[in-house]
Amino acid sequence: MARQNKQRDISPILSAAETWMGECLVRDGSVFNPGRTLWTASLVDEVFHAFVDHPDYSGDDFMTKLKRQMGSASAPAQQLTGEMLWALLLFPSNMKARTKRQQITELWSLSGEQLSAGHPLLKDDVLVGIGSGGPGFNNYRPNELEFLIQVTSDLKRRTTSERAVLHDYDSFLNWIESVPRQGSRQFRHMLRYFAFPERVERISSNNDRISILSAYRIAQPREMVNWTDRQLDDALLALRDKLQESEPSAILDFYETPLREQWANDRKVRTPEGEVTVTVPVDEEEVEEHNITVPETRPTDARQSFQVQATLARIGITLGFKIWIPRTDRGRVAELIQESDRGALLESLPLNNDIATLSTIEQIDVLWLRGRWIARAFEVEHTTAVYSGILRMADLLALQPNMDIRLHIVAPDERREKVFREMQRPVFSLLERGPLSKSCTFISYESVGLIGNMEHLAHMNDSILREYEEAPESS
Repeated sequence: MARQNKQRDISPILSAAETWMGECLVRDGSVFNPGRTLWTASLVDEVFHAFVDHPDYSGDDFMTKLKRQMGSASAPAQQLTGEMLWALLLFPSNMKARTKRQQITELWSLSGEQLSAGHPLLKDDVLVGIGSGGPGFNNYRPNELEFLIQVTSDLKRRTTSERAVLHDYDSFLNWIESVPRQGSRQFRHMLRYFAFPERVERISSNNDRISILSAYRIAQPREMVNWTDRQLDDALLALRDKLQESEPSAILDFYETPLREQWANDRKVRTPEGEVTVTVPVDEEEVEEHNITVPETRPTDARQSFQVQATLARIGITLGFKIWIPRTDRGRVAELIQESDRGALLESLPLNNDIATLSTIEQIDVLWLRGRWIARAFEVEHTTAVYSGILRMADLLALQPNMDIRLHIVAPDERREKVFREMQRPVFSLLERGPLSKSCTFISYESVGLIGNMEHLAHMNDSILREYEEAPESS
């Protein structure tokens, strides 16, 4: 059964999803305030008008844009959007529960009311997630939210009895295909799983479905690209039943050992230091979305990266460090820092390394130093590829394998999974001093903002970053 997972208990999530579908999609109730009517046709229309009819094409991150789009909506519509965000984030496991909780409560607070972070449906065991949405889900989160709004809008035009499509697999498939959507949309798989966890695998991408079936020689990928969701579900269910016959008592999961090794792109490689997980990244988006391109970096993206560099600099200064910013960025970053703090920005690095090492270090986006010692190095990744910063960190470790520096890739939250996958490429996993993922962690833009706004930051030390840095699970 896909509702079982040997790594963790997912029953609280499935219970929460069942409550949401019954109280909010079938009826017009509320996720966080039982007894209130929030998921009504009129409020859904208001959210549709504010978000779908008024897209925000600026270079800001998803949450900044969403809060701006909902800023002039009514308080109930703002709360409904918060609950929609909760539903959207219920499945993905590649976002920390803390981050989900913060985004949901921030959106809810637009209404003038505070949503308790201790609410039962905001606890870690509910928000930990079912399975990874991959970078594709986060990169296209506006499209995913629009699809959720379209799904809800369609249901609210139907009678209560007609909303029973959520309880009948065949009816569900016919209905969901009639709902307008841009591209493939992973949320359709997530919702189908929540509605039918006995029947549907916890897989939010048809790429993975096809990879699994291909590895077990069920069919060729070029043939399955044209299969419907039903055909893929049927084939996976038949495969699961066949595998279960040989291990009747085992909890089988295509994302866990021993099944994962049969099809996944990540592999274990033996090194003198032990086993290392390496990944050969593939196109993360749905096969059906091959014709969609991610925009290149825009001026607004670059401006945001300067803001993040400036925030990292201010944090470091507050914690007592001297700061290095590359010469090409220093002027623009300095403008974003208080004049009284600019004295902490170094004009040159007080290091005696060879030219190759110095040239590499000087290009790193932000360094925190004490005397001649570099405590932490940060690469701010605002481009889609996320290669450059990771390459620079790897170059540094290759040139100076004994250098003891904590390394961090700082990027928008939606690129977390992309960073992890790139970090686990074989070229970065088989470095002389060990895998890059052992020395380098991910910190989201959002976390940088939270640290920068801490009330008593001046009385802390740089170990505060441990609470916010993240590493690939397998590292």
